[in-house]
Amino acid sequence: MKGTKQIDKMLQDNDKQLSKLFKYDKKKALTFSKEDREEVADKYGVFVIFDNKTPIFVGQSGGYSTGYQPITRDLAYKLGQFNLKSGVGTAKFKKGLAATKTLDVTDTSLITAEALNLKFQYINVKNEPAFINILEFLAIEYAKNKGYHLINYYDINLD
Repeated sequence: MKGTKQIDKMLQDNDKQLSKLFKYDKKKALTFSKEDREEVADKYGVFVIFDNKTPIFVGQSGGYSTGYQPITRDLAYKLGQFNLKSGVGTAKFKKGLAATKTLDVTDTSLITAEALNLKFQYINVKNEPAFINILEFLAIEYAKNKGYHLINYYDINLD
């Protein structure tokens, strides 16, 4: 089986949704404030984080973890992690963001999505954890094909 052909077909089949996800929409973009995150409570899917209208990170909630365990936390919980002072679930993101913005990486507790005025957009996916994982990988491939420099690509030493 030619994987490239299959991926290209899936990218083509999902192009409209992925295009909307990566195109910053002032009306649809949400902040990391508690109020905006409450809008995505009990929702699951794929999200893109924006810095000044530029996509910088792709993530998901509601898919499967690496051990094929379902992720039961919703988007509100996952996106709330980007505001925590600890690096729980976001250490790679915080270090990557610090590197791109030349921030001090010695204290990542100061790096929060809300403090940096980051925004996010998402695709809601209902009751399909496997598709959430597939869509996340497709979003990363889409970004790579479009030339976006996502933090997801960085090889970051977390030590």
